[in-house]
Amino acid sequence: MGKLTDAIRDRRKRSQRRLGFGAAAEQPQPSMLVGAVGAVPGADIALAISESAIDEVAASDVELWGVRLESLTVDRVQRAKDAGAAYVAFDVDSGMADAALDEDVDYVVRLSDTRIDEPDARALATLRPSVIAPQVSFPLSLRSALDLRRLSLLTSSPLGAICPSDISAGNLQALRDAGVAAILIEAGATAEDVSSVRQLVAGLPEHKSKRDDDAQPMLPTTQSTSVEFEEE
Repeated sequence: MGKLTDAIRDRRKRSQRRLGFGAAAEQPQPSMLVGAVGAVPGADIALAISESAIDEVAASDVELWGVRLESLTVDRVQRAKDAGAAYVAFDVDSGMADAALDEDVDYVVRLSDTRIDEPDARALATLRPSVIAPQVSFPLSLRSALDLRRLSLLTSSPLGAICPSDISAGNLQALRDAGVAAILIEAGATAEDVSSVRQLVAGLPEHKSKRDDDAQPMLPTTQSTSVEFEEE
């Protein structure tokens, strides 16, 4: 369990915390990590969009969290770790198997599409990625939201997504409800953009399952008849 995994779990726990009687009011907690591509002040997590951008982020006052690798190799993972990265993001098709065995770094698997076959999704889950990050288009369509839900269910893994700085509260809620635990605001975002998105996430309504909202208790229609038979 690495730094990114811990941060996601901690954020989910804090957002679900309930106050008891007499407790002081708390500020709403964002239910997702809100990061940014590049060095943006105020972001929960900062991603170096490429290996060449590591030095740029490292030279800023923003902590480097992750690096997007051109290909997953042992040498590239080690360089990212040496730079202080807690996770590496990579495409499965460009990765080497032995580079996915390092237990001192978190892995973020990037997918070009949310729709993958069920056997592939279940096999992907065995890698135990900290985050699975499919490419998502905005505004978010219902089909895309359903595909995200399906991916989350099949892999039992937190999802991540890169979002525009002007993403709507409705799209953020749909992402969260589909299993997205961390978002990155696309390159070019400012500290104000990060703050604005964080406020939107903190203000999202509590996630509730609708499965049993309209469910009514089913009573046996033969109950009174059975009682009559027993009395006789």
